[in-house]
Amino acid sequence: MWKRLLFLVLVALTCFSCSSKGKTYRVGVDPSWYPLNMMGKEANVYAFTDELLRAISREEGVFFERINVSWDNLILGLRERHYEGMLSSITPRVFMETVYEFSDLYLNTGPVLVVRSDLKVSSLGEMQTREIGVDSIQTEALLIELYPNVIVHYYDTIPDGLNDVIAERFDGVLVDYLAASSYIRDLYYGKVKIASPPLNDRGLRLLTLHGENLELVKVFNRGLSKLQDNGTYEKLLKKWNLY
Repeated sequence: MWKRLLFLVLVALTCFSCSSKGKTYRVGVDPSWYPLNMMGKEANVYAFTDELLRAISREEGVFFERINVSWDNLILGLRERHYEGMLSSITPRVFMETVYEFSDLYLNTGPVLVVRSDLKVSSLGEMQTREIGVDSIQTEALLIELYPNVIVHYYDTIPDGLNDVIAERFDGVLVDYLAASSYIRDLYYGKVKIASPPLNDRGLRLLTLHGENLELVKVFNRGLSKLQDNGTYEKLLKKWNLY
């Protein structure tokens, strides 16, 4: 009996894979990535996304037709079925999951811990009772929820926060990942480092309308997983300075 069930499952998976071959999916994209602050990396993220879609296309035998749309028309275009999916920074909270189907995260932009380069720290969990700088109430709430014993301070600008870390006024600061990587590779090279993965799931995903185009989400997730496994994903991040 179990052999028959296994056979039926394998047939179903094979049929699904074949059913998507050769299909073209229209995907709406806002090249400004509003409301995310890309720290001048909009073009990098756009190029990375373009190459990622082409790589998934090759893996899955499908085609993505990218449609550029202004940020204020992106959601409207999806609702009016001008395209089957859109790339967005909308986060899959419970109330949003009744409106959209969400793919896996393909670019994380959440806050990371930044510390002095000489400090041997690899997670925020090692910073309990230490003084950490944040730039918003939302980031403070996230930090306190995860690590209630840290001592929270505010900084006005990212350079202010990083300078406070270097001067040892703060033990570390939380900075959005893309901004942190930009500063570390430029003005603060060798002075500070990223010491944790992003603390939440904020970032870019593929979205479709709830209950529609589920095949597109599955194809995207499957292709993304293959690229992560074979090293292509990491190579693309490095190519476009998004690591």
